Amino acid sequence: MMAALGYKSGTALGATRPSEYNGQADTRLLVPVGLELKEGRSGIGADAEKKRKFREELAAKEEDLKKRKVDEGDFRERQQKEREDNRMEGQVFGAMKVCEGLAEEGETGSKQPPTSKRHKKPLSRVHVLWRSLVKQRALQERDRRMRYDLHQSLSRRPTYDDPDEDRDDKIAMGKKLELEEEDLELDLEDEELDAFEGLHVADRLQKLVSYLREEWNYCFWCKYRYPNASMEGCPGTTEEDHD
Repeated sequence: MMAALGYKSGTALGATRPSEYNGQADTRLLVPVGLELKEGRSGIGADAEKKRKFREELAAKEEDLKKRKVDEGDFRERQQKEREDNRMEGQVFGAMKVCEGLAEEGETGSKQPPTSKRHKKPLSRVHVLWRSLVKQRALQERDRRMRYDLHQSLSRRPTYDDPDEDRDDKIAMGKKLELEEEDLELDLEDEELDAFEGLHVADRLQKLVSYLREEWNYCFWCKYRYPNASMEGCPGTTEEDHD
């Protein structure tokens, strides 16, 4: 019937549009509009909303993943920095001990290694670069004496006095000696020491290393005291120079 009306297979239905006469292609549909069966009972446009939510959730997950990667990187960086700071703290402690030993050698003229029975002087007269080392050792000694005093007070009468008691025993027994003055000095404020300890560990280490080189021609990285200020043979002033 449609063929009788002039329809030809592969052509569009309806009258020919004027655009064909201008040399343009026929834009009419050649096939019927297709049908899509809808499954489910959701309304029109619900699928588009689901897709939108899915895209938003996917974008949120990607953002969260990026944030976790950044946090993990920051955590590893912090851990690495803490390990490096702890390593330098150990180097600062070692440099302090070297400074103290060389200072005692200069005062006494002896090259014997320092012992626990050091020549004691007021804490304020100790150089600030290694004053905290001396102070820490004095605090530990005071704590040891206090524990010993407490133990002895529970086992001996305070009026007991042994004429053969040496100085160390008398100190341990809590007798009033000149060390009381030193103990009081440990509790005094020390702004100079606080300022030095407030520096970053790398700055404190640099000051100690520089002082050793300038004062005693000693390279902390070479572990060697050179005969003169030229320090010929030393690779440099930093740890990296000695790698």
